[in-house]
Parts: sequence; structure tokens; C-alpha cells
Amino acid sequence: MEMRLGYKDGAVKSGTGGRVRLWPVYLCFIILGATVPFAKPEVKATTVLVSMLAAALIAALAINLLVMLFNASNRALLEEDSQFAREAVGTGMLFMIPFTVLAVLAQFVLGWNGIMPFASAAIMTAAATAGTEVVKKGAQGMKNVMIPTLVALVLSTAWMLLVGILP
Repeated sequence: MEMRLGYKDGAVKSGTGGRVRLWPVYLCFIILGATVPFAKPEVKATTVLVSMLAAALIAALAINLLVMLFNASNRALLEEDSQFAREAVGTGMLFMIPFTVLAVLAQFVLGWNGIMPFASAAIMTAAATAGTEVVKKGAQGMKNVMIPTLVALVLSTAWMLLVGILP
């Protein structure tokens, strides 16, 4: 019995020629980045733009680092399917969507100042799920769960530090 993790059809949709769709992941990061300045007493347009730019940078780093590390540590899978890592990261990172929705609801509906905990949880969960997706594709070893968790920890911490020094 095969266990089906991730969302239906994952990040690769039929009819796209096998391309991996990563725009939902970037959109989640950018929405979280745009929401961060609203936790401050005074919201400035420059702060929103800088925060969105930092979020897009963290998104690009997260996606590309995970793909690179999965490719480097799973040579056998890479020889079988050159897109396995990108598909796994794309599908795993879709788990950011619920955290993004919760963060926006918490900030704007409930008035809670908790964007960064939601963002950190989103990054950690999505990266760990990407590792699980790699294992589901046939990879062996704990490295496929530990590597993304460590990458997510470092990037999440870096993003929190960047948010702390926003103007």
C-alpha cells in the first residue's frame, strides 16, 4: 500500500510538460513578507517592499538550496529522474499554504502579532515535507530529512534576524 503525501498531483500538473510549478511557494513567502510590517506600530511602504524583497530572497535560497542538496546527496535518483528534487521540493513546500492563510488571518482578523512564528513553522514543515517527498521517490537515509530541517532552521533564523532590523 503506497502512502500518498502532499497535495493531489503535487507541484507537477498534467499538461505542463512536466514543469514544476513553484509560484505558489514564492507567493506564500511574499505574502508572509508583506504581512510582517503590519505587526509594527507604524507601517511604511518602504518597509513593506524591503520585507517582500527579503522574503523573495529567502524563498529563492530555500528552494534552490534544497534542490541542490537533494541532487548532491541522491545521485542514483538524479540519474533516473533529473527533476526529482525540484518536484519533491515543489510538492513539499505547498505545505506553506495553510500556515500563510493562518498568519494572515491571525494578523488582520484576530489582531495577533504572530507572523514570524507562523512563517518559521511554515518553512520548517515545508522543508521537512520536501525531505519526506524525496524519501517517497526512493531515496535512502536520514540525511533526506535532516538536511532540509537544518536548511530550514538556518533560513528561518536568518529571516527573523532580517525582519528584526527592518526600518
